[in-house]
Amino acid sequence: MERTADQVTSVEEFQKKVAKMKAEFFLPPLRAHKYTLLDVIGEGAYGIVCSAIDNTTGEKVAVKRIMKVFDEIPEAVRILRELKFLRFLREHENIIKIKDVLLPGDRDNFNDVFVVFELMPTDLNRVLRSKIELSGEHIRWLMYQLLRGIHYLHTARVFHRDLKPNNILINAECDLRICDFGLARAAFDTQPDMVYWTDYVATRWYRAPELIMSYYTHYSTAIDMWSAGCIFAEMLNHGRPLFPGLNGFHQLDLITKILGTPSMEDLQHVRNPKTKQYLQSLPRRAQKPFTEIFVGADPKALALLERLLQFDPTKRPSAKEALQDIYFRDLYEADHEIVAKPLPRNEFAFEAKKLSKDEIRVLFLREILEYHPDIKNELQGCELHYELPSQAEAFRQAVKSKLGGNKLRNYESMPKEKLSHHVWRAYNDILVENNSEGMQQGGVAESMIDVDSELVKNENEVRNMMERDNYD
Repeated sequence: MERTADQVTSVEEFQKKVAKMKAEFFLPPLRAHKYTLLDVIGEGAYGIVCSAIDNTTGEKVAVKRIMKVFDEIPEAVRILRELKFLRFLREHENIIKIKDVLLPGDRDNFNDVFVVFELMPTDLNRVLRSKIELSGEHIRWLMYQLLRGIHYLHTARVFHRDLKPNNILINAECDLRICDFGLARAAFDTQPDMVYWTDYVATRWYRAPELIMSYYTHYSTAIDMWSAGCIFAEMLNHGRPLFPGLNGFHQLDLITKILGTPSMEDLQHVRNPKTKQYLQSLPRRAQKPFTEIFVGADPKALALLERLLQFDPTKRPSAKEALQDIYFRDLYEADHEIVAKPLPRNEFAFEAKKLSKDEIRVLFLREILEYHPDIKNELQGCELHYELPSQAEAFRQAVKSKLGGNKLRNYESMPKEKLSHHVWRAYNDILVENNSEGMQQGGVAESMIDVDSELVKNENEVRNMMERDNYD
């Protein structure tokens, strides 16, 4: 099919855009680093994500360049908080790992931060939105890993507060990682903290009833267990969200239509007077049997789901109790669970201070140095002054020489970014998309989902991608 002049121009512009992003990715002065850039795999308001090779280990990684970090102090505080959480929680296999944070060559004026993550090809949201049908065993294995990660967070008294399919990353071996700790908080006292929860943060569909339309509220780790239940239901429901509310009132209406009207005892945990009044005004509803919603699902799975989706947060199981459910009988081993070390409160003292741009830049530099212990030790007792060579210009020239026709790769990296559609092949009992052939292997632990993506095959696909906002 012959292309029009407009189509040719669009493709050329797209390719130039990708080339420019690659050429400029490492432009700011950086300490000599060990990564060779491969492809641009994500772009958004935050900056750019590229896949790269660690030249020391040969491992593929994702490098996220967060641009203009210090333009907005609240956003800088959020990013710093997330970096600290991921450093202190990196011991668990179901939490995404930061492998490195590149050290800037100019300590006084750097404005971008480069974070190196393990490369995870996709997230659960993309799996659920694809044509793939997850088997019952895959759902059980993914849910088991999710609860293990949540249990570890909760032993550290960390509330994730934004668990949803987009924030659950998956690789070809069905390994699962929890990511995006931008809304996470830690409780350092014996009682849960009083936290300001605005109605527009986090995703409403996965928000616990006690948080809907609430502002100042006491909450516990049970908020994450509700979110886990919603994610579990979505997997059992073939990718259809259970409570896709349009607003707070609609969200409550959907919840009561399925779970039934809450009792007076349950309403004691609703602190917002308007929310409580609205719930009391609803007609009395009985709980809808889960067997009618999740037809053909494992009865043990539905029994666990019912425990997780309790209106009263005190009736929900802890992550440890959920792991001990009969549904995971042949998977759960108590000896394999690790307990997180307490988070040092002083590491998060910056959240309570009013910081200038220069002050928070120093805090970022100190956090970055945690990934460079050799330099950190050399600087003990110093004023964080150093002189380091930069290979940014050499890297930029090397990238330029490799730009011959490279196109944007179709896979997603950590952290979750909105990217172009992907091509799936599946193994085991996961159905195969695009008529690729499955490979038979035994056991869920050996199950594979091949999420390696292909290059964009024609200009029409490129044009379709260009029409999406930020590849969403």
